[in-house]
Amino acid sequence: MKKFTAWMLAAAFACSFAMLAGCAQGQDSPLEGTAAVVLDRGTDGEDRYTRFTLDLAEAGLTSSDKGIDVLEALRAQGLYYSGTYTSSFGAYLNEIGIETPAENPSYEGETVQAPILLPEGNNYIALYTSVIEEGNPDPESWGGTIEYDGTNVYYAMLGISSLSIVDGVVYYFTVAAY
Repeated sequence: MKKFTAWMLAAAFACSFAMLAGCAQGQDSPLEGTAAVVLDRGTDGEDRYTRFTLDLAEAGLTSSDKGIDVLEALRAQGLYYSGTYTSSFGAYLNEIGIETPAENPSYEGETVQAPILLPEGNNYIALYTSVIEEGNPDPESWGGTIEYDGTNVYYAMLGISSLSIVDGVVYYFTVAAY
C-alpha cells in the first residue's frame, strides 16, 4: 500500500509539474498578425492621421508583451514617444511623433523629432484601443467610442503599459482636454 501511495503522489506531482510548465509556455507564446498605432492630429485634411503598422512575429513580440512594447518596436519605423513611467500607473505619454535622420547631421546617427501629439495646458494624450474588453464602449460616458477606418476604438480603461496585444489591435492616440 505504501508503494502504491508513493507512486500516486509521484504521478500527481509529475502531472501538476507538467501543467505548470505548459501554462508557463502558453504565457510567453509568439504572436502572429499585426498591430497598428494611429496618431490623430484632430484636424481636417489628408494629414490628419499618421499610421504605423507592426508585424508582431517579425518584431518578436510574445503574449506576455504589452502595448508599450509595440511602441518600442515601432521605433525602427520612426515612431518616437516621451513621457514618464511610474511603477504604479505605467507609462504616461506627454509627446509622441516621428523621428527621422537629420539632413545635415553633426554626428553619426543624429535624428530630428517632429511631434505630432504634444498637449499643452489642460490637454493630455488620450488612448483608445480596439480591444473592447480593455476600453469603454459606452458613448455616453467618458471617452466613448471613435470610428477609425471602419474599426471602432474605445477609450482605454488601462494605460499603454497594461494593454494586451492581439492580432489586428489598433492603439489610437489623440489629444483631449480634461
